[in-house]
Amino acid sequence: MRNAGWFLRAVGVFYLLNLVGTLPWNTRALFELMYPGLPLDGAVPHFTLLQDAWLVIGAQLAAIGVVALWGSRDPLHHMAVVKVVIATEVGTGLWDLYSVLVGRMGLAFWLVLLIVHAAWIFWAVHVVRAADPGPRPADAGRRS
Repeated sequence: MRNAGWFLRAVGVFYLLNLVGTLPWNTRALFELMYPGLPLDGAVPHFTLLQDAWLVIGAQLAAIGVVALWGSRDPLHHMAVVKVVIATEVGTGLWDLYSVLVGRMGLAFWLVLLIVHAAWIFWAVHVVRAADPGPRPADAGRRS
């Protein structure tokens, strides 16, 4: 279970740092990397909408991060948080794929995000598999 505790702490800190990166005064530099060629003028309504949307995503990730950090104290009883992280990473990975296919997100930035999503998913799946004791001998003959 030590691996699960490390996972929950790492993802918790990472998700909290995502909130810091999506705060309005931090987003301009990030958006220049993410959306090359998109006019990043704070007076343009689509820019403020984009900024607000990323802030909401950052807040949601931070909420999961807080729960992950709290759950790292007793990872066996909080394995559901690991599955929430898998679902979150799959969902945000699909959103990032949509963003690059529509042509707004820069390909290089997307490739970095793809690696990050894949790393979290693979680590989370490893944690879930390590925590699963498998079928017990007493359950071998039972049907669900």
